[in-house]
Amino acid sequence: MYNHILIGFNSSEDSMKALQRAAQFYALNRDCKITVAHVIQKQTSNMAYTYSVVPSVTSVTSINGGVPPSPVPLPKTELPPETQETSPNSKILDQAKSFLMSQGVPAEFEALDGQPVNDDLCDFASEQGVDLIIVGNSGKGALQKLLEGSVSEKVMKKAEMDVLIVK
Repeated sequence: MYNHILIGFNSSEDSMKALQRAAQFYALNRDCKITVAHVIQKQTSNMAYTYSVVPSVTSVTSINGGVPPSPVPLPKTELPPETQETSPNSKILDQAKSFLMSQGVPAEFEALDGQPVNDDLCDFASEQGVDLIIVGNSGKGALQKLLEGSVSEKVMKKAEMDVLIVK
């Protein structure tokens, strides 16, 4: 039997099924530890632009009478805070808490910084001594899945412990 189960949760229908399966495992072994992890996606634009207009010089002629603005890339460290977008992780984890509480399943909840398609979930599982990861089959549309790949596939390939992909 499993002693520590990690559920990768993103509030999709399939990740809700992963929570249901974890509740079933808990019913069989009430000594197992349940952890729900949501990876917070921080998306920062690759480049921000500032524009400056150089006043027209009389010897230089152009159609609009001036020099067009040119983009100047800024390093990520100089980006204003409003260029960073963070997913509403507290609402997502609240949804998981509410469901597990209704099932009588005690759990811990973790918000992880990173990208779901990276190794963040698997790295966290290894650090925490997890022996089973449960993830939903898909939380993406077909195009996004084609371009980025499936999180569940990547977890299955990278994880050092058992992985259950719930459909």
